[in-house]
This record gives sequence, C-alpha cells and structure tokens, in this order.
Amino acid sequence: MDGALLRRAVWIGAALVFALGLARAWQLGWICDDAFISLRYAQNLVEGHGLVFNPGERVEGYTNLSWTLLLAAALALGLPDLASAEALGLASYAALAGMLLAHTRRRARETGRLPLPLAALAVLGMDDFHVWATGGLETCLFTALATGGLLRLRRRDRPRSDLEAGLIFSALVLTRPDGVLFAAVGVAAQWLRAPASRAGLRHALRTGLPVAVTLAAWALFKLAFYGELFPTAFHSKSALGSWWSQGALYLRLFLVKNWIAGAAALAALALLVRALSRRAPETGDLAVLVAGAALFALYVVRVGGDFMFARRLLPVVPLLLLACEEGLLALRDDRLRLAATAALLLGVALPGTVYARGELRIGGIADERRFYPRETVALRERQGQALHRALAGSDARVAFEGGLCMLAYYSRLPYLAEITGLTQYSLAKRPLAARGLVGHEKAADAGWFAENRIDLLVRARSPLNDREPRRSNEIFFEGVTRATILRWRDALLRPLASKPGVQLTPIELVIANSRRRIEAAPSRELAQQLLDDLERFHPPDAGEEPAEWRRSLRALVDSKPARAAAR
Repeated sequence: MDGALLRRAVWIGAALVFALGLARAWQLGWICDDAFISLRYAQNLVEGHGLVFNPGERVEGYTNLSWTLLLAAALALGLPDLASAEALGLASYAALAGMLLAHTRRRARETGRLPLPLAALAVLGMDDFHVWATGGLETCLFTALATGGLLRLRRRDRPRSDLEAGLIFSALVLTRPDGVLFAAVGVAAQWLRAPASRAGLRHALRTGLPVAVTLAAWALFKLAFYGELFPTAFHSKSALGSWWSQGALYLRLFLVKNWIAGAAALAALALLVRALSRRAPETGDLAVLVAGAALFALYVVRVGGDFMFARRLLPVVPLLLLACEEGLLALRDDRLRLAATAALLLGVALPGTVYARGELRIGGIADERRFYPRETVALRERQGQALHRALAGSDARVAFEGGLCMLAYYSRLPYLAEITGLTQYSLAKRPLAARGLVGHEKAADAGWFAENRIDLLVRARSPLNDREPRRSNEIFFEGVTRATILRWRDALLRPLASKPGVQLTPIELVIANSRRRIEAAPSRELAQQLLDDLERFHPPDAGEEPAEWRRSLRALVDSKPARAAAR
C-alpha cells in the first residue's frame, strides 16, 4: 500500500476508535458518592458561603481544588450538577486522547515514520478509562494534565515550552496534591538536560517557578482560611504512614485486569535500556516518562492504593505507553513496530477478569461503579429531599454514615458530618487504631457524637422493604430515610412529630419503656446502666421537660439490691 494511503488509513482508523471510545465512556456514564463532596463545596461557594462543607465551619474536605472550582463554575452558570460533572470528565478524557493522537502525529512528521498511535488507541480502548471518564471525579483531568506536562517538556523547539510545562504542572497540583510528584520529575528532567551549565538551571527554574508560586499561594490561603496545611484526607488516609501490602494488592488487581500496563512497563524498560546502551537521542524522553510513571506508582503502592479499583493507577498508563511508542520509533523496520504495537494493543482487547464471582470488594478494593447505579442515585436524592423537607430551617446537627455523601448533598442541610473523617478534622486526626478500608479507618464513636452535639445519625440502610421492627431511638422520614436519634432535644424533635411523613417514638413513651426495664432489672448495677443510657439519650438540657421522672427513676434505681460480689 502507498505510504500516504497507509497513513490516511491509520488516521481514519484512529478517528473511528476515538469516536467509539467516547461513545462507550458516555454509555457507561455514572457518578460516585465521593463526587458529591466536591459538589457540596461547589454549591456552598456559589451560594456565598465560601469553600466549605458546612457554612460557618472551615474544613478542607476536598483534594481536587481545580475540579471543585470547575463544578462551581458550572453551577454558577445554571448548568445541571450531575450532567456537568460527567461532561467535564468526558471532556478531560477526550482531551487526553486528543493530546496523545496529536503527539503521535507530530512525532511521525518529525521522523518521517509511519504513525502508530499506541498510547491513544490503548487509552481509548481500556475499560477502566471508559469507567473513570465519568464518575464525577477528577481522574481524567489529572491524567491529562500529568501527561501534558511531561510531554510539553520535550517541545524544545518552542522557547516558551518550559514556562508552559510549569503552568500545566501548576494546574496539576491544584487538581490533586500528589501531582507534585510528576512536577518534581519534570523539574529534575529540565535540570538534567544540562546539569553542568547554567542552561539546565534556567530550564528548571522556568518550569519549577510557576509550581513553587502556586504551591506557596495555595498554602498561604489554606493556612489563612482553614488554619490547616493539609486536607482531611491527608489525615484520614494516614498519608505519612505506609501500607505496602495493601498497595501491592491494589497494584496486583490492576495488573490482573490491565495486563497491557504490565507489558508496557516491561517493554518501556527494555527500550530504555536499549536506548541507554546506544546513547540514543530519545533516551532522555524515555527516562522522563518511565521515571514519572514509576515514581507515582511507587507512591500509590506505599500509601495502600485506594478503595476504588484502578482509579489511582490510571495516570501512569499513558506515560508507559508513550515510552513504548517513543522507543519503538527507533526501530527501523515498520513491520516490527507494527507487530509490537499490535501485541500491546491485544491487552486492551483481552483484559483479565478481577471480580469474576460477582464480588463487590476484594481486600476492601471496590468495583465502585457497581455500587451506584442510577436507581441508587435517585433513591439517595429522594432520601435527601425527605430530610430537607423535615429539617430545613432547624438547627439540627446531622451525621451520616459512609456512602451517603449524595444523600447529604441533596438534603442541603446546614450542618452535616461524615462519620469517617472525610469532612471533619477532629475525626480525621484521630490516632489510627487498626488498618481497614483505605481512607475510612477512623470512625466516630459515642464520645465524639456527644462532644460535637450531634442530634441525628442518618443510616445507610433504607427502611424501604425493611421488616425489622422500629426502635424507640429511630426516626423515619417519608418512609425512605432512617436515622438514629443520638440525643433528644425538645426544640428539635417535638415539632417534627407533627410533620407529614415523619415517624418517631414520643419521648414520654421512651421514658415509660425505660421505667419498665428498670423495674424489671435484677440489680442496681443493671438498673443504673439503663438509667445512664436514658440520660445520654435525653440529657438534662434537652428541653423544658419536668425533672420529676428523673428523681423517681433515681429512687427506683437506689431501691434495687446491689449485685453480690463474686467470691
């Protein structure tokens, strides 16, 4: 086939794969629970409360500033929230694939070789990129910026490329703090271009200065506004510690499915060794791509990976594939290049199976998309709206269990707390008692609820189709939302009893039931425990309820015989 016709066929095929990849990502469109943390911050920012989860309480509970600001811009323009989050993800995915195609085209023109867009075709064909092109998180934006920053370093034909790379890295670290690893590789690469001369230092400074200024300004803002340098996730995920075994499991599961990434890593290393032995001109570019991928993957493994399958490792995949693509350009035989590219792309067409037996989690690592079908999002919206109709305008302090960030967002209540520390420093900074689900290992207890005057704890288990009997400390909202009453406050709960769709046990009945249990208690110790439980539920400052029942129950406890001491 004529060379021009062959090139045209390659680009026609690439355009078709591009369209099919975007169509598949759009078809799989979804939204995960954690995305609603960023949405709530964006919502409060647009409404004039600032970058806060709760108005009046300054906590940095997000780790994706630029993504949150993009969502805020969409909300400010009156665009739909979930559709905007999905569209931004899809646009980032398209930008990543387009950037990879443009790079291949540019390199083909520079070398006069047949274009083989390995990286772009793999990214457009990988199932996990299709899944995380949406999800409502910054995954593809972060990946596109990391890839773009490292690629910009090789544009030595443009005087401004150093500064442009620095600006891209600045956007990267604002998208997620761990982007500083890619920025560090980029700055080091700039200096190593000419380490023995001032030219290398100038290159490094032009790239690193925008990043340094951005980080300094961001740190000053955080210290002034939040009084903290690190977000809650830094503490809740125990980022200063290491969890190599869990991280190794995360990496292993990723490679079981995406074995193309492992094959690409081995191929990239082999091509780098070959280039080093030949002192080939592509050696520096290969080294930068491989170093960026290796450093970031090592970091992900050290911190234990993530509870969401594949998401944290996706940014390394384009870098490894680009390294393969660059190294293969040095092969003189286009047929050999074509065969190697086809072999690597086979890994996209034949992924491995991880969740083969229908598991939702393996070692705490979740196939996250399966947790949040459209029906679940619709239910959480109904539950949140039910809470809003009942509690809007009140001073209720509400906590919610994990996996309910979307319910919290839709409730639009002024005070909400996620019980594993995602939105509260006082929880996130607790000492780590034991390893568990990554990022969700520190949970609220009765002492924390009491100290923070939490009134209600919203439960993940919906009362819909639930045949369990209602407990006296539970409250139901319109039959779709269940919460536990942690402390009874007359000013909050008595008005709720008359609201449509709200079901709760009156405090008088709770006291009467407790009296019967205390009367039946065989010992003073057990009776005292029952009275303590009641007084925690209905403390002395709960309202204007007469204290007569407290005195009578105290007398009843004192009349009980003490438990005989064990001999």
